Amino acid sequence: MKSTFQKENNLETPFVQLNSYKCTACWKCINICPNNVIDKSFLFIANTLINEQVIISNASECTGCFKCLHACTNDAISIYMPLDTKSKCKIVEL
Repeated sequence: MKSTFQKENNLETPFVQLNSYKCTACWKCINICPNNVIDKSFLFIANTLINEQVIISNASECTGCFKCLHACTNDAISIYMPLDTKSKCKIVEL
């Protein structure tokens, strides 16, 4: 069973939310993010790697491009919009 060790404030931006249970540490989301919002996190106990996963390291820089969402093949990243963000969104007709 995979352990989770991140605080919830490291798992979301105004646009996306990470699910640490589904993250397999493939790092695809890190490599594709244009604003370096996502970073690697490692848990060591007695110099032994116990777990690795992604975290949100710079949430304020997330622009909602959703490149990370599309890069993740494990559904560990989902769309997340808190109530205060929804009021700022504009509906654009195409």
